[in-house]
Order: sequence, then C-alpha cells, then structure tokens
Amino acid sequence: MEPELHPMTENDPIETSEGLKNPKTAKKLRLQPTGALVILWSLPLYARGPPSVRKFVEMLDLSSGEDLFRRCNAICSWYDEVILNRKHFIKSLVESLLDEFGEGKGAQIVILAAGKSPLALELLVESSSRIAQIFEVDLAGIEEKKQLYSGLAPNIAPNIALKLRCLTADVTSDELLDQLVVEGFDPETPTIVLMEGISYYLQKKDLKGIISKFGSGGRNQFIIEYLVPCSEVKSARRTIPKGIFSLIRKEAGTEGTICYTELELSRIFQRSGGREISCTDMSEMERLRLGFNRRFCERRDGWIEGFLGEILNRP
Repeated sequence: MEPELHPMTENDPIETSEGLKNPKTAKKLRLQPTGALVILWSLPLYARGPPSVRKFVEMLDLSSGEDLFRRCNAICSWYDEVILNRKHFIKSLVESLLDEFGEGKGAQIVILAAGKSPLALELLVESSSRIAQIFEVDLAGIEEKKQLYSGLAPNIAPNIALKLRCLTADVTSDELLDQLVVEGFDPETPTIVLMEGISYYLQKKDLKGIISKFGSGGRNQFIIEYLVPCSEVKSARRTIPKGIFSLIRKEAGTEGTICYTELELSRIFQRSGGREISCTDMSEMERLRLGFNRRFCERRDGWIEGFLGEILNRP
C-alpha cells in the first residue's frame, strides 16, 4: 500500500512515512498553489526516488498548496492515487520508448509546461545513456528551476547536467521549434514530446499546432495525458473530477477544461500524417503501478487517460 499523506499544520514539515521531509526555510523556492498541490500528491513517489530527486523536492516550499490539498482531499480522500498512477505510467512509458532507441546517441525528450516536476532529473539519473538531451519548456519559473539545478550540482554527475536544458517559452508559439534549436535541439534526432497536465488547459487548435510543429525531421512520438468527457465516466464518479478541477480552475484563475476522446486524438494524428500507437486508461495505469486494481476496475471508472501517438518522417 502507498504511504499515506497526512494533513499538515502550519509548523509541520512535509513528510511521508518513507522519510521525505520538506521543512520550511527562507531558502526554499515557493511554488504556486496548483503546482505545489501536484507535488504534494506525488510525495510518496518521490520519497522512493534517487537521492538527487529527493533533494530537489526538499528545495521546494509547498506550503501554498496545503489548503488546496486539504480541500481536494475533502472531495476525494484517495485522489493522490490518480496522480501516482499517472506519473508512474508516464515515467514507465518514457523508459519503454527509450529502450527501443537503445544505447548510443539516444533520443531527445521535450517536456512541455514542465513546471517544477523533477521528471527530467529522474529520467537522466536513471536512463542517461539512452538520452541525448532533455528540454524543459515553460512560460514562467524556468529560471528559478535552473537555479535549483545549480544548487544540486554536487549531487548530479556532470554528464547528466550537460544534457539538461531549460527554456522559457510559450509552448503554443510559432517560434517554439526555432527557440529549441537555439538551445541545442536537433530536428533530425528522434524525439519524445511529453504533455502532462497541460492538454486540458490548451485550446484544441493549439494542441494540433504543437503536434504539427514536431512533424518534420526524425521520428517523433508524443505522450499526451488528457481528460475525457464527462459522458465517458461512470455517473457515480463524475463528481470527483468536476469538484477537483473546479477548485483548481478557481485557484489558477482559468476558465473551463478541454476534454478529448481517444478517437479524437487518433484523428488529429492521422490528419497530421501520424498514427495512434496506444491508449492507456486509468485502470491500466493502476494495474501497472500496483499489479492489481483497487480504485479503477474498468475504463469508465477513470477520467484521465494517456495517449501515445507518432508522427512519421516527412519532408
């Protein structure tokens, strides 16, 4: 069973039963509430991660997300399992794709709307020989993240640090690919484009534009985590995503959430000269993480899915 995350008081360190602590000090980087919320849900995962990942998380001040964390848990006390399933699945899928490329030059990874997630660090620590470079892209907070990485320098091998690139950019910009090239991105090298926690805030035309941008050069694969329409979820479960995303939208000041179906995403890739490789629902993600199903026994029990698509070479 996963370690339990307990509600926190104002003076308590953030801690899991496996010992990951986050005592508050002035030196820590304070996150926005929604960003802190996701990290709080993910603490059991990071507590078992490599030392450098644990150290990175300990450098984050998550206190701004504590109230939102409690309010979300009041809606669904086990919502952390949704995030743990999602993150475990995405990391496992990236590692599986890297296995296909094998040792040597490896693949590039582009993480869009990277936020303060330590995923790039996790992948480089565990799979560096199969990765050419990782590019983290976000509109804000990237410079602060670079400073955190600098603080980790004594804990990170030099070859890992050299493969990590941070870019401040709008992921929907027409200049995104050019900006990546300036940072060392090679359009001819096979690339894994990761979109976690972003698709439900992007206009559909922007998602299509991103896919199109990476549609030339080498073989490129996309991992898109997405929210399904309410009609695709069991009626008894619909109040959970409605309540959680309503709180998050209100906190972040955003309006509405964008939903997709597997068929819709498959058609987007087909029209872009690509194809669907696979689609994974939450019951499959849970089984991958735990070895059995506890909360999600069938597809309609969940509201988040993971789509893997591919854009084939084109001139």
